Amino acid sequence: MSAATMAAQAATLKCLAGIAVSYPNLPGAYFTASSVVPNELSVQLDSPSKVEAWRVALNVPVEKVFMDRIGDQLSLEFRATAYRVAFHVYAVYDAATVEAGAA
Repeated sequence: MSAATMAAQAATLKCLAGIAVSYPNLPGAYFTASSVVPNELSVQLDSPSKVEAWRVALNVPVEKVFMDRIGDQLSLEFRATAYRVAFHVYAVYDAATVEAGAA
């Protein structure tokens, strides 16, 4: 097994830099990339509305967005390939609760 190099991840990093330049107002995120699968990028956001902003920027059809659970929290996510990179964009969040007696 050969050692992975940054060169294998260069296309993903270039894609991410291009998105940052093309969409400077896109919400910032926690990114995870791996040398094991160098053309995949996980994008963790802190709210569902930010997932929507990324969906629009990556031109992903709304039908690709789904609700799920990560651990004991709800998540809003999509998986899509854009710019030859496989994206997993998601946010975990708590379900809104209504206090007893609130109208």
